[in-house]
Amino acid sequence: MDVSMPVPTSVWQPGSLEEAWSLKKELDGVSQFIAGGTLMQMQREQGVVFPPHLISLEQLRELADIEETVDGSIRIGALTDLETCRTHLLVKKMCPSLSEAIGTIASPAVRNRGTIGGNILYGIGDAIPILLAMDARLSWFCENGIRSEWLSDYVNRQESLEEGAILTDITIPSLVKGHCFFRKIGRRETFIPSIVTVAMYMEMADQNVIRSIRIVAGGGVNTPRRLRGCEEMLVGKQLTDDLLSALSIKIKEESALIGDVFASANYRRTVAANLLLTELQSVR
Repeated sequence: MDVSMPVPTSVWQPGSLEEAWSLKKELDGVSQFIAGGTLMQMQREQGVVFPPHLISLEQLRELADIEETVDGSIRIGALTDLETCRTHLLVKKMCPSLSEAIGTIASPAVRNRGTIGGNILYGIGDAIPILLAMDARLSWFCENGIRSEWLSDYVNRQESLEEGAILTDITIPSLVKGHCFFRKIGRRETFIPSIVTVAMYMEMADQNVIRSIRIVAGGGVNTPRRLRGCEEMLVGKQLTDDLLSALSIKIKEESALIGDVFASANYRRTVAANLLLTELQSVR
């Protein structure tokens, strides 16, 4: 019988991005970055063993700022806790749907510790759909400096740019010309995935014509993703009853939401379609 004791975990607290990256490189394969730690704590309670080394990013306070940039975008540091994101005046003024979405994530205690970067890196976090609809970009600290990519590209492959890359911030472009929508259907307010989550951003032209639109569906174990085929159906079109009927079928097909013990695939796809169509009907 194996009676060996678990290996104790060492916690490192680098004071800069460069030091954090170097530590990850040095401890390759036996370390993990940690910030708020809410997801890791949940995993630990489920029996997942911590790695021998944790590299805490909490000292990197420059990654916890929220600011408006010169072009009217909002830059949110990846280490900003969810509750600060939810209540920040700049977010509430310029991205109220993001504030609303964050308010549906877990409990206040979890939001006070969990970070927006951690919610994104979780892969199925409930902040991802509205950030996708807002066309957010991610910035990473890598070996050769800062690199950026669309959030949509990240979620499609579910990995960082390179081993040891550190998510530094999320940038949301100005949304003053459009309309945002977010809706989450969940079982209860706990730290569990939603059943269905949808989000949308649209800009309208004259005569009820859609100039541009981004549509997102996710929920449960499903990675949120944009429904680009549905978007193409709508751009340059008027929201007629016939078009919306065809769109309902397309949403169910393209979302490809899968089921689990809590909700069937058909239920998820139908709810997602109904939520999105109801919102489109309300703005025409």
